Amino acid sequence: MTCVNCVRMDYDVEEGTIPRDFIEYDFAEDALDFETQLAEARDVKFTHTLTEPLSIGSHIICTGTPSDDLPWFAVNIGSGEPDSARGEIAVHFNVRIPQCYVVRNTRKHNKWGLEETTAFRLFPFKIDQPFTIEIVVDEKETLWAIDGMQYCSYAHRIPSPLTAEWVQITGVRDATLKVQKTDKFPTLAPIPVEVPFRPSLDALAEDTEPSWHPNVIASLSKGIPEGHQLVIYGKLRPLLHSFAIDLMDTPREWPRPNVLAHVNVRAYFESQRERQLVVLNAWFGEWGVERRQRTARLIPGTYTRLRIVRQPADWAIYADDLLIGELEFRASAEGVRAVRVRGDLYPQQIYITPASSSPIRD
Repeated sequence: MTCVNCVRMDYDVEEGTIPRDFIEYDFAEDALDFETQLAEARDVKFTHTLTEPLSIGSHIICTGTPSDDLPWFAVNIGSGEPDSARGEIAVHFNVRIPQCYVVRNTRKHNKWGLEETTAFRLFPFKIDQPFTIEIVVDEKETLWAIDGMQYCSYAHRIPSPLTAEWVQITGVRDATLKVQKTDKFPTLAPIPVEVPFRPSLDALAEDTEPSWHPNVIASLSKGIPEGHQLVIYGKLRPLLHSFAIDLMDTPREWPRPNVLAHVNVRAYFESQRERQLVVLNAWFGEWGVERRQRTARLIPGTYTRLRIVRQPADWAIYADDLLIGELEFRASAEGVRAVRVRGDLYPQQIYITPASSSPIRD
């Protein structure tokens, strides 16, 4: 179950209150039925035997519709005997609809490793609602998208999916599986919207400006001209953990774009500290040297305005007009063509404007 503080008002649920269907849910009964539901889900399965090994760019597409009597389902990538506990599972993607979260794990020698549950977006699955899961295999991890939107990633463990012999989906009666190659991911992703231009920092939004959603990738077809800034106004999650803003050379998830400027604000379990940690970096096939400073003064659950200003030789980052960091250009700033916002910052406005229209305060 998602923490009630994580439920956003976009979903017509007032923060701080518990939805009625949560109150009426019988968690004790769910615990008693767990083994029965899991056994029934395992009996409903569809297995696709791989005719050639998975490799970088392998693209797996799973479709289906969860049913009320099978509220748990899984996508497994493994080797060995697929219908016994002796089979090795390189990636186990287990959707638990009653609890509203997805577990990722690996099974080796009949033993499970540490579970992973974090994700880039809210839980997307619903009973009787068809889904499409896309998986792409990269060098060090698999990337997962639901209905065209990036959901999570999972680093390769031992065994690796690169040695897998089959892909299996359990707990879905109308499941389909398709394995192919791709040079783009997610293939169902919508065309990225263009970040609009405003004449000044406080200019009103035009009716034609897009509506923004969490974990968005948007296009900057003309880049960020020198003396201009990218402005992101949005709400911070009440239980603030972290968020990142990436200036990239292309608006896509995979193949991985170059990140010319990476701004990562980390509160983790210390969100009530006076200052949060700001980490600045760039990615060109690998991460460079981090710049770290505890300079952000963000208040969880409130609205904030982040600005990334293009100066002659570096990027200056401001949070509510307070300078929180500067990152020297590690590649030509002319190469910026996209922005990605991930994590606990829910954007409501994103736009480009001249930096001269903004207050500058250290």
